[in-house]
Amino acid sequence: MGINPNRESVFRFKRFSVRNSNSAMKVGTDGVLLGAWCGVDGVERVLDVGTGTGLIALMIAQRSPVAEIDAIDIIPEAVDEAVWNVNQSPWADRICVSCGDFNRIAAEDCGLHGPYDLVVSNPPFYKAQVKSPDYARSMARHGDGLDYCSLIRRCADGLLTPSGRLSMILPAEFDSDVTFEAEMRRMKIARKISVFTKRASTMPSRTLWELSVDGTFTAEYGELRIGSEEYHELTEAFYL
Repeated sequence: MGINPNRESVFRFKRFSVRNSNSAMKVGTDGVLLGAWCGVDGVERVLDVGTGTGLIALMIAQRSPVAEIDAIDIIPEAVDEAVWNVNQSPWADRICVSCGDFNRIAAEDCGLHGPYDLVVSNPPFYKAQVKSPDYARSMARHGDGLDYCSLIRRCADGLLTPSGRLSMILPAEFDSDVTFEAEMRRMKIARKISVFTKRASTMPSRTLWELSVDGTFTAEYGELRIGSEEYHELTEAFYL
């Protein structure tokens, strides 16, 4: 229930494949964008929150030959699938997948080893009142256990190193809310990219965020349109 039977069971990239059967949230453009866009220069310790299939963790491992990556998800079936995907990849020795609730358990209780240079997440954002009858998909889509507020709060409270950054992708309609929450937690916008998912769109549908507790930089703003030359350059190392 709640799963599109027409979805590919295995999604193949240039250097790895992702089994896509059991995780509630499937491989999609949002995850690929975030994994290709998040800053990895100088990053040694990474936390992927709500890892699902492990896609973003695998992309970061491909982009950064030195990054040690912790990946966490609350859904056991997703964790099992992420572990399988990681073990089939060239980077199994640098990615550790754990099952746990990011909001409720201490870092040492779920195999995490912060603080981190990068925390990355494609968090849930659907707030519909009528929820999926499938438990895993409901948890993944509705933000009951994980949302941008909890990510910002934990990062502001010491999950990041002093120069570390939080990277997320969210609907553009949340822009003012994310900006307000970041200001409340004294986190600064390092990069913000408005994403247009349709060629003829005049309004963005997604926003890529990079937030930091360190404000000693000039914030970068920009736009990205799916299907553009810039988009293909960003993702060419991954898509076949």
